[in-house]
Amino acid sequence: MYQCPAAQSFKVLSCAGAGKDDLCDIQAYNAGQAGSRGKSTHQQVMTMLQICHPQTAQEAQAPGRGAAAPQTASNGIKPGDSVEVVTGFGWTPAKVLAINGNSYRVLANGVQVTKDYPAEVRRLGAASAQDHANGQYRLGDRTQANVQGQWLEGKVIATLGREYQVEIPGKGTVWAGPENLRPSTAAQVAPAAPKTGVPPRPGMTSCAGRIEGRYANTAGFGSFTITFRSGKATSTDIGGNPDVFECWVSGDKILLHKPEDPNLDVPIDINNDGTLQTPLGEIRKKGN
Repeated sequence: MYQCPAAQSFKVLSCAGAGKDDLCDIQAYNAGQAGSRGKSTHQQVMTMLQICHPQTAQEAQAPGRGAAAPQTASNGIKPGDSVEVVTGFGWTPAKVLAINGNSYRVLANGVQVTKDYPAEVRRLGAASAQDHANGQYRLGDRTQANVQGQWLEGKVIATLGREYQVEIPGKGTVWAGPENLRPSTAAQVAPAAPKTGVPPRPGMTSCAGRIEGRYANTAGFGSFTITFRSGKATSTDIGGNPDVFECWVSGDKILLHKPEDPNLDVPIDINNDGTLQTPLGEIRKKGN
């Protein structure tokens, strides 16, 4: 039995072998109560052991005991909030489980990880004055960029980690880090509301009537579902956190689209056997 943060634990029932792709039977627990049971690869189990440890007798008797008193809020973020965190797939939706200063324990893609603000965690929605002070900006933010010692007015048009591409009218674009950016002092115009129901790319049509039903990945850790209904797609991770997208399709390509934040768009391939290939693995239709 292995103890993980936030009163989570799991038991390895058996493994087919020690190869990275060998499957292990896993039983998950939440505060000592049995949860889902499934299969994970040996490599996935070894990854989990980087944040979990063999359960002690005290932890087995009182699964929730010994946790630090929860911090109520930090940087405008509190436990239970939905946020975005940096992963190998870029900015990814996550839910805050616990806070320790500028460090946040979050559930992302069904796995608990620790991320730090401001480099790896950001609130949903517009950046606050505090976010700007800590070097966080969003697409469309009006900024001033330091170009060869001169502060020029511009707008953020792309992000890559902690680097921002700023469009400067009449002068092209420039990439700048937080140390060379500051909020614009020019009068701000409220941005237009994102257009919904508009194909994100030429030639794409709504998934309605073509892709319908519940698709799931039945693996152990990292399992998730996507339910397609009338042109919408609701993605649910192993922690039960839903995220709603518009669904668009062209040929054998699906795009789960966020009109308010295209950075979170998810590309999916339609396989020849009808399964769907997502960035997190293959999913199959499990229900209507």
